[in-house]
Amino acid sequence: MTPVLFAITVLLALAVAGIIHVAHGGEVAGPFVAADQVSSTTKRVNTPYVCWDGNGSGSLTRCPDPRGEDGMRWVFPGYADVARSGECTRGATGPRDLFVECSLSWRGSPIHLHYAYRSDWQDGRQKFDATGSTPMIEQRPDGAMSLSWRPRRLATPHGEASWITAEMVEGHGWSVAAYAGDGEVARQALEEFGEIRDLREWRGLPR
Repeated sequence: MTPVLFAITVLLALAVAGIIHVAHGGEVAGPFVAADQVSSTTKRVNTPYVCWDGNGSGSLTRCPDPRGEDGMRWVFPGYADVARSGECTRGATGPRDLFVECSLSWRGSPIHLHYAYRSDWQDGRQKFDATGSTPMIEQRPDGAMSLSWRPRRLATPHGEASWITAEMVEGHGWSVAAYAGDGEVARQALEEFGEIRDLREWRGLPR
């Protein structure tokens, strides 16, 4: 059989198979799949960026801002260690806000971490300003301004853990505060567990 006749025979066989398939209620599927008929899962996998919520994206600007408890875990990388070592509970807040309180023993001392999101970031600043401590403002490597409040002793709901220190990023509603029975311990706990993710990674990362 010549190559031409062989090719004609193959095409006829495919056509007949398609007719039979349609006759049984199916759809014609050619021997090749069109390039745009790729599953949505594959499209997500092939995107150059992964958003903080795990979804793929062609651009980080298309990723949403971190929100909810999953967003909190992303914004505060140290939260995972706190949750593994202590007990964390979510407090009552407004519909758009979030408050999670964690208690644990760290280096022989009881400490408490408060992770929060406020839809109006100024509310967080006013709360910490009310401790009577003027925030130290420093520029972060990502260009944003960091606000941190030095340890100050106050009456707190945590008894002997009466020293509080806190930090947040100007213009963003996420904040973290550390409570301990000693100002230096509170400062070290905040440094250990209160890292706020670089804003250049705020919405996600390249694959």
